Amino acid sequence: MSGAAAMGGRWLLCRPQNGLNDMLCTIEAACRYAERFGRTVVVDTAFDGASHFRDRFSRYFVSRQADLLLDLEAVGGGLDDLETAPACLRGRIGAYRARYDVALDRRVDADSGVPLTFDFEVDHPEPLLVHHHGNGGNRSFAALARLRLHDSLVDELVARLRAIGAPYSALHIRHTDYRSHYESELDALSRQVAGPVFIATDNREALARCRAAFGPDRVHAFADLPQAAGRTLHDLAPSDDAWSRNRDAILDLVMLGLSTTLYTFKLAPNHIGTTTSGFSRLAIHLVENRPLLRELIGRHDPVFG
Repeated sequence: MSGAAAMGGRWLLCRPQNGLNDMLCTIEAACRYAERFGRTVVVDTAFDGASHFRDRFSRYFVSRQADLLLDLEAVGGGLDDLETAPACLRGRIGAYRARYDVALDRRVDADSGVPLTFDFEVDHPEPLLVHHHGNGGNRSFAALARLRLHDSLVDELVARLRAIGAPYSALHIRHTDYRSHYESELDALSRQVAGPVFIATDNREALARCRAAFGPDRVHAFADLPQAAGRTLHDLAPSDDAWSRNRDAILDLVMLGLSTTLYTFKLAPNHIGTTTSGFSRLAIHLVENRPLLRELIGRHDPVFG
């Protein structure tokens, strides 16, 4: 035996899916279960076959809790030796493939069709539980309190804030899978908003329209956006630079939170009936909770205001 099996204990392997807000919600759900039933959460976002994030979470965040590990390597292997729920994953932790089941609205094991999760109301006896999912909602707020940014991201955050050079307003425009009613509001905002404007968006056309409305010298944006219209930032192709895409999404969120005034836009009718994107809600929460934002950054610098 080696790694987790030799160490004993009770583990919850969390493989969060979808965009950043959903990933954080999934991590928070795992942490709450683990606290209730005495487990250690291991976040794995770099497993073979991943289509979202596709990199180690520990390259971007540092855990503030001993029972929350952000890298599968921290366990040192041995998970395949453990009794597992769901049982179909025993001995296949690094080898199973997931697919999305529309009828169940869940990821399932591609071979057996078994949902890749467990009953969160039960204290399961198996030493290893697996939760491979993408929860939505607002639990992401609490997840951020368990984390701080990696120093490399803070260094880049400082550089980007200095490039803007002054207090700034910010706009978040979601306009890929979910569409925003932003065009009709840009003209009014261009007359109302003074000074530098930071744009966080997933759509090149939306960024171009902002530059036309506010003037290219006033608009700042740093993310490298996909060429393909309608493709979400978290849906990574094999050729994509996962590090840059993930880093930009996380820093866009923090920079929205650091803005003096944040503008978000109502979503068009969609299949889940939401009017505000999870990323927007998360950014609004950071604007309204500056102590949490400071703890997330974890460093004092005049550029943070």
